[in-house]
Amino acid sequence: MQVEPAKFRNPLSNFNLHQKFKFKLYDSEALQVFFTTFRIRCYFLLVLSPFALAAPAYLTQVSFGTGSIGISIGLFLLSLLLVLPWTLVPVLFLFTTFSANTWHRKVSWAYVALLLLSYIIWMMIF
Repeated sequence: MQVEPAKFRNPLSNFNLHQKFKFKLYDSEALQVFFTTFRIRCYFLLVLSPFALAAPAYLTQVSFGTGSIGISIGLFLLSLLLVLPWTLVPVLFLFTTFSANTWHRKVSWAYVALLLLSYIIWMMIF
């Protein structure tokens, strides 16, 4: 018995499958509601991030003012742990949402500069 190459490549070619019902893997309305609320939460995070950088800036200032080197290193590392989520999450959201070489990307870079400026201002205030 010899196998024909066409049947070997496509073994289900002889079967006619008629779908009698439509199978949906997801509910499009629920998915749309989810992504709408996710986008609103991300916008809220974008607005809140420059103000939330006050806590890491305060910890950085306190770490420079302590007498013990172990406590100062610990507070500085804690401030770095607090800076990362408040900067990386909004910046990554902006840079993955907008494509390169558009005015949106330039506004995203301005937002990165705003975050850096707000962190420096918070450090000068404390």
